[in-house]
Amino acid sequence: MENLIGILPEIFIVVGLLMVLAELILGIQTGFDLLLIGSIMVISGFVGILTGSELLMLMLAIGLSVVYIAIGRKKIRQKITTVTKKTNIDRLVGAYGIVVKDINPDSAGIIRVDDEQWRAAAEEVLYTGDPVVIEAIEGVTVIVRKLTK
Repeated sequence: MENLIGILPEIFIVVGLLMVLAELILGIQTGFDLLLIGSIMVISGFVGILTGSELLMLMLAIGLSVVYIAIGRKKIRQKITTVTKKTNIDRLVGAYGIVVKDINPDSAGIIRVDDEQWRAAAEEVLYTGDPVVIEAIEGVTVIVRKLTK
């Protein structure tokens, strides 16, 4: 046991480097956890070698790990997580509108969504003032259906 404590800083450095290497091999799937905890172990190992204090090394490793898990991990996850937002025309699907110009199954009409007017088609007859929901988009025409009350 005494021999193990004497080489504990070196063990920290080797294990830390192995964790960094594993992060490089696995890629971002681990969310940089192995990289950062491995770096904490390497830094703590070097502090243990330079100061000769295994207790300081362990306290530093525990402290930095707790700070990373409590604060840093959430911030890093936010940075690497991509959020997809509907933009432009994709945001119209599911939107509600009002018929501005009558729509027939054989001829398109016009609807208003927010402050924009769109060419619209439907499988049923819709009259001016009818509330509609956009179900799909085909080219420059939105496909709508009447909202039932």
